[in-house]
Amino acid sequence: MISKSKRDNGQGQSELVTEEKQRGLQFAFIINTAVIRKTSKWNDKPYQHFDLNAGNGYNDKAKCVGSPVTFMLLFRDIPNFRATFIDCDKAQIEVLAKREIMQDARCSMHHGDNAEFLRNLRINGNWQFGSILSDPNGTDVPFDELQDASERYPQIDQIFHWNSNITKRLKYGIKPNAIMLSDVPKLITKSAWLIRKPLGRHQFAMLIGRNYRGKEWVKGGFYYLDSEMGEKIMDECCRSTKDRDSDMAEGIAS
Repeated sequence: MISKSKRDNGQGQSELVTEEKQRGLQFAFIINTAVIRKTSKWNDKPYQHFDLNAGNGYNDKAKCVGSPVTFMLLFRDIPNFRATFIDCDKAQIEVLAKREIMQDARCSMHHGDNAEFLRNLRINGNWQFGSILSDPNGTDVPFDELQDASERYPQIDQIFHWNSNITKRLKYGIKPNAIMLSDVPKLITKSAWLIRKPLGRHQFAMLIGRNYRGKEWVKGGFYYLDSEMGEKIMDECCRSTKDRDSDMAEGIAS
């Protein structure tokens, strides 16, 4: 966490506390800052982060800092990183670029389509460590390009911040074939998946795909997807309360 002495333009510890309560994205970033600090081989290799839906740095609906500011607050003490913040809305990316915390040579802004950005992405070899965050307002996620990125850069984590309520409404409404959170591990090649308990009335869940298996982070609400708790969380994120209650009633009856 950022100490009180290292606040930036009013953005620091209190902002991260609010972000944790409302969205919890900081948990995903903290996991990787811990890896960097504990693993000496990453000290001289740049961590690469790509935020596919950056916005303007503040989430008006959640009333908390957005993913770019959250990332910078947590990573600014990591010497060797590069972060690219992408958004298709030019006005949003221009506001983000003006924020004081973004005045850092280690980060850059990109106005454009995130799928096209991923198709054109050319960075270091398959050893590259880092993260790709997909945090759309709706359900528009460039799965084909993310699948390709997972094969080219297997050590880059893929993080999905997922509005479970939206996709459940689609599935049980006008789009029964909607991609659900449970489909993501089938579409993206990763050997280990962490899932976080959903937050808030929109049931914002988080899914992190990586190619190495460390410990679960129970304090942060993260469990491996293939664990009993992980399966339970995924079921909650993908099926209606009615369906889950019905299955429970049948189990009791049998």
